[in-house]
Amino acid sequence: MAASAWLPPVDLTDSGRPVLFPGEVERLFISSIDLQAEENPSLPPLRSGLLTLTSHRLLWINETSRFAHFIPLGSVIHAFPPKKSIKSMFTSPKIRIQVTSDSDGKITSGKGTTSVVITIVMRGGKSDSEAFYGKLWEVLKSRSWEVEEVKGREDVGEIRDSGSVEGTSRVRTAVVGVAGILRKEQEMWESTDKSLQDAFQDLNALMLADFVKLPLEKSGGMIALIDVYCLFNRARGTELISPEDLLQACALWEKYEVPAMLRKFDSGVMVIQSKAHSDEEVFARIISLAQKPDALKMGISPSDAALTLGIAPALAKEHLLNAESRGLLCRDVSPDGFRFYVNMFKEFELGNIYLVKDHGLYKAWISAASLSSA
Repeated sequence: MAASAWLPPVDLTDSGRPVLFPGEVERLFISSIDLQAEENPSLPPLRSGLLTLTSHRLLWINETSRFAHFIPLGSVIHAFPPKKSIKSMFTSPKIRIQVTSDSDGKITSGKGTTSVVITIVMRGGKSDSEAFYGKLWEVLKSRSWEVEEVKGREDVGEIRDSGSVEGTSRVRTAVVGVAGILRKEQEMWESTDKSLQDAFQDLNALMLADFVKLPLEKSGGMIALIDVYCLFNRARGTELISPEDLLQACALWEKYEVPAMLRKFDSGVMVIQSKAHSDEEVFARIISLAQKPDALKMGISPSDAALTLGIAPALAKEHLLNAESRGLLCRDVSPDGFRFYVNMFKEFELGNIYLVKDHGLYKAWISAASLSSA
């Protein structure tokens, strides 16, 4: 089933812009958006498109393939606010809207026999679900599409009464002129609102940067993002921030000369790290630990590395995996968990792998093994 089977199409100009209805005004743009009907898997989802909120519709545009569909705001029964939870910090923000539809699932403009819930998935990392939901709710309350429908019927009546081409031209010019003024005024307000939002976001980013200095010093230069979330909200007591606000503020640190940075490991774990926290220094301390006699025999665990580095075991494990990816350590997985050993394969010569060396790590390993067997 094609997407057009449940969402009406949008006409596009030659440049790929949507053709707007008379009086329709664009209010908000968000990229990397999915639309899906989770309760009805037979309706095909729309993936990674540009979502435009207007005064009349939600437009979804695939800028690559040049096709588009829309959801009439007149069909929206209810908009559910984004969920706030610890889990939502690590997933794409979602907003669900309930819209009217016919028995086949096709979206209608308020005269359907049933309804369907459409999930708006914001896969763009900089998308603000709270801001989008607030703007959507504001547009839904204004019900601009109903005003335009009434105005259109009045214009048609006036045209019929006048019965002349001159009257038709006069009425249409008036409607276009008013719509143009309203659109220009709306764009001015949106520009001002965006500037204020950016200013507050920058201020919040600098306040998170100041807060994490002390926790970073106490935790060895690195702390899990989820721990920062808990510590920050505990310190505030009231006016708690959402996980999305924290993540967005941390992402803005790249714009400023702050001593901390947001880092994401290959496993997906996100941490806040001091810029003075050097990976090379951490690797040196790990290798030094791994070369001790007991470690040569038994290896080191994430808990062992955590004690040496002064950080949480979960973060120590990420450092060990990172050192393994650099070829510094080798991993052994057993029912007892992960254990890491210094990489001895670099000590072997390809021409004679059975050659026993009397120096370097190989000799230290032989000595440790001999003591163990004795």
